[in-house]
Amino acid sequence: MADETKVYPSGLTEKEAEEIQGGLMWGTRIYAAIAILAHILAYMLTPWLK
Repeated sequence: MADETKVYPSGLTEKEAEEIQGGLMWGTRIYAAIAILAHILAYMLTPWLK
C-alpha cells in the first residue's frame, strides 16, 4: 500500500516539496533581477540599440 504522506514520484513529503519549490522561486527571482540589471547597465554603458 502506498504511503499517503509522500508526493509521487519524488518521494518527498508535501512540506518538503513546497520548501524546495519556494527556494527555486526565490532563485528564479534573483536570477531575473540580475539579468534585468545587466541589461540596463549594458544599455547605459554601450551604444546598444541606439
